[in-house]
Amino acid sequence: MPRPHIEFIQCQAVAWRAMGEDTARPGAEAKPLSFDESSKAVTTILRYPAGWTLAQDHYVDSDEELFVLSGALTINGTTYEDGDYAYLPAGFQRSSMTSTTGADVMTFFEGAHQRVEGSAPSGLYNRDKLVERIPTKSVTWGSATDPKVAAPGVKRLGLRQDPDTGDTTWMLDVDETGMTGEVNRLETHPVVEEVFLLSGEFHMPMGVLKKGAYFWRPPGIPHGPVGTNTGALGLFRCKGGPLTTEWSDEAHPVQWDAPYKPYLPDELAAGLAPDYDPSLPY
Repeated sequence: MPRPHIEFIQCQAVAWRAMGEDTARPGAEAKPLSFDESSKAVTTILRYPAGWTLAQDHYVDSDEELFVLSGALTINGTTYEDGDYAYLPAGFQRSSMTSTTGADVMTFFEGAHQRVEGSAPSGLYNRDKLVERIPTKSVTWGSATDPKVAAPGVKRLGLRQDPDTGDTTWMLDVDETGMTGEVNRLETHPVVEEVFLLSGEFHMPMGVLKKGAYFWRPPGIPHGPVGTNTGALGLFRCKGGPLTTEWSDEAHPVQWDAPYKPYLPDELAAGLAPDYDPSLPY
């Protein structure tokens, strides 16, 4: 069964789970946000405690995409700090992983993500997919690529595009002037759109997305309009090819401060904490 429509959850309402010795990250904690029962792909926040280490030479049997939310994680001598991004293809060899200070890392595994000790078999690792490190806080950003959202207050940073599938990851930074209109058009994409909100707020018909908000939207679902009067910074992914947008002919009013009316599978809704500390980052 593919991943269900999740739009949206605040990650603060999801419980942490301990990672066992037979997992990809023994000794860490995980906050799973969405899961594909067919492929075993998962989107999760991993929390590495201070002093965490994994010294065995190993590889993971699926692609791993990561974005550091806080702290620092070192892989093969490369240290990833707050705001750093990487894409490590299946079979990427890891001689060591450590976190001296602890780290919270947004992590996307594209398959079963088993940790396998020893060397990866020949042919598994595709170096063309590797994005070793992008320090997003210190690189130059561009403007939005879609002319309907291009504005002085909107910036975009492309992080990767898969050479085979066209799947794309990027960041969008909208300041307080970027999406303040009272009406806008609905959007529809032919691919999955997945978003994690790093800061700020987005106002949408199903509620107000705040820092730590997450959604997985399947293809072909009209959505919006979106507004913000505080600005927002988000990590975006599309699955199933590059993102294109069809816009509705008619404009709709932005629903400011709409009550929370999410699209959630029953099992996820049942596991969310009804009360949580909104001051938590995620």
